[in-house]
Amino acid sequence: MIRAVIFRLHLVVAVAAGAVVLMLAATGVVLSMEETVTGLAERRYFVAVEDGMERLAPEMIVEAAGLAATSLRYSADVRAPVRVYEGRDRYARVNPHTGRVLGQGPGRVERFFEAVHDWHRWFNVSSGSVRRARAVTGAVNVAFLFLLLTGPILWIPWPITRRSLANVVIPRPRAKGAWRDLNWHQVVGIWSVLPLAVIAATGVTTSYPAVGDRVHPVVGRMVPVEAWPGGVGIGDEDVVAVEGTGSGVAGEEGAEDAARALGADLEAVLAAAEVWAPGWRTLILSVPRPADRVVRVEVQGGRAGQPHRAGFLTVDTATGAVRDRESFADDTPGRRAQQFLRYAHTGEYWGLGGQLVAGLFSLAAALMVWTGLSLAVRRARRFVRLRRALRS
Repeated sequence: MIRAVIFRLHLVVAVAAGAVVLMLAATGVVLSMEETVTGLAERRYFVAVEDGMERLAPEMIVEAAGLAATSLRYSADVRAPVRVYEGRDRYARVNPHTGRVLGQGPGRVERFFEAVHDWHRWFNVSSGSVRRARAVTGAVNVAFLFLLLTGPILWIPWPITRRSLANVVIPRPRAKGAWRDLNWHQVVGIWSVLPLAVIAATGVTTSYPAVGDRVHPVVGRMVPVEAWPGGVGIGDEDVVAVEGTGSGVAGEEGAEDAARALGADLEAVLAAAEVWAPGWRTLILSVPRPADRVVRVEVQGGRAGQPHRAGFLTVDTATGAVRDRESFADDTPGRRAQQFLRYAHTGEYWGLGGQLVAGLFSLAAALMVWTGLSLAVRRARRFVRLRRALRS
């Protein structure tokens, strides 16, 4: 009796939310390859570097870009261009050795993934409807989590025998029709239920801030942290030591003021960041305003979506002396959990391997939805045929 009730609830929720779950799963598969594909596409802008070629100063790169720059994004690969940003979305790719502009703004690949992101999060609706669309995707994540929790009750046979268990854990590639759909639905569900439950649960915390506010403080205390990008441990005593060696003028207010009058030394800022994080992969240098005494540099030691391998330096604009540093370990438990859950949802927190695993299980979710809806359609057709037979 209880199993029959669960089956009907499972069926109703699956039919109601199935199409949206299929869309989320399909776009999730595409997004799992985003960084890899965009990284390959970016290689067309790589430049040949000859022996003896030196990198231009940041000020010269900004001038060559012809933008009112707000930040510069450097890659550890010497062949990669420097991205000069004006705001968030407008940027130019500049050859760091010659100053030649290689391209403006996002290309077709970046725009494609941006559109997929919008579909995955809020059905690519206009800005005025985003909030309602996100509420729908959040509700569908809850529905999918319900399906994953009730699924094993229906999939695991009772009583359990060796043969009946084999039918739900071993795929039957030669099966056809409804038997094929049922076998694939059960087998994929059994092997994927736990990873997909994690993906759905983290999606719920992202969609509903009220839920996340309750979960974050608890999760944050269990999230492992690293001291600094590249595995370099840095303490406050190191900050003081560096402050005393910045171009020989740190601590001398008159000399510092004179240097600031000549403008910020962004080359010294960049050099300081490279020394402090030798394992860096990406540096994002904020362009200071004329009155700013310090500049903030984001240091990424891993791929995008790995906040535990990123940090921030606060650097003196005139001398390059490091004034302060912040790492993932310095965030509050709630903030650490918020970032962890956000990137655990996509697998990015664990790098390329995590993204591929998330993409694989997103593909499994799409297959589950497809076979489940196919079974529901077959069931509906049998019901219609039965009613017609009874009427006749």
